Amino acid sequence: MADYSDQEQAEKLAAWWKQYGTSVIAGVAIGLALLFGYRYWIQQQESNRVEASALYEQMLAARKSKSEEAGATARKLMDNYAGTPYAGLAALQLARIQYEAGDRAAARTTLEWALAHAGDATAHAARLRLARLRLEAGELDAVQALIDVKRMDGFEAEYQELRGDLLRARSQPAEARAAYREAIRRTPPDSGYLRVLTMKLDDLGPEDSR
Repeated sequence: MADYSDQEQAEKLAAWWKQYGTSVIAGVAIGLALLFGYRYWIQQQESNRVEASALYEQMLAARKSKSEEAGATARKLMDNYAGTPYAGLAALQLARIQYEAGDRAAARTTLEWALAHAGDATAHAARLRLARLRLEAGELDAVQALIDVKRMDGFEAEYQELRGDLLRARSQPAEARAAYREAIRRTPPDSGYLRVLTMKLDDLGPEDSR
């Protein structure tokens, strides 16, 4: 088959372009928009992370100096930088501030926010602290619901300790003893917290030999 002449090729190209050119241009435009949009999103995420990091450092400094600005800065992080890990960490700090001020209801609300918005490690910390507040209030079923998790992600000792506290509150010393022993087993041997766990275990008294 003879090659197309330059004129024929030009005519075919013009016809093809007339039929598909708009779609090609639209596709290229969409591709470029997605590319630059993604780059902008990445840059914006990094900018937010840097800003949140700086605010978190400010909050820690204010917390150390017992300044009232610590709470306001924590709220700013939660309101404006919820997509960063610093927001969840700030919520933990704010909950402690509220607890120390005697506002347990506010502390619970803040911990619930952290549990809903934070990443795994921070969410576990929020869950455990919230469970402790509910244990203080005698809400034993709520505590049980909070600590019944499938994954503990390195917080096994903390969950077992809290399980022991709950079982003790329910007057189940044998089960509490087993939970405390598991918490001790899960705690590093050089941890000073072993003393606390051992004291809790000893406070249960001797095992029933019957």
